[in-house]
Amino acid sequence: MGRSLGQARLILVVAGLLAAAVPSWAQTTPAATTNGSVVITTGNTFQTVLNALGSPPAARRSLTIQNNNSADNCWLFIGSGSATKGTSILLLPGGGYTRYYPYVPSDAIQATCAVNSDTLYVDTQ
Repeated sequence: MGRSLGQARLILVVAGLLAAAVPSWAQTTPAATTNGSVVITTGNTFQTVLNALGSPPAARRSLTIQNNNSADNCWLFIGSGSATKGTSILLLPGGGYTRYYPYVPSDAIQATCAVNSDTLYVDTQ
């Protein structure tokens, strides 16, 4: 009987140690959001709305670009090279492009809209 009581205590001690050994999950600091509006200087001419990240590239945690216009289309070109509407993402009026880590491009992003003074909402973390 003494042996059973000792085994029971051992089981309780081991169970307590296992319960206390829960892994701690890494805490990350919330990233500050940078948001703003980009005004298209010349309609149908691509301009840089976000620069490429440095080398080695730091990761963007999120990206949102939204067409603020009620009637005009806009286009997003991601990467290097010559931006054309045919190689770009079409944003219909009110439409948006959103990406979350780890699928956020670190490339430069260029955009254009149909008319001068059209605007895009852009936020990154």
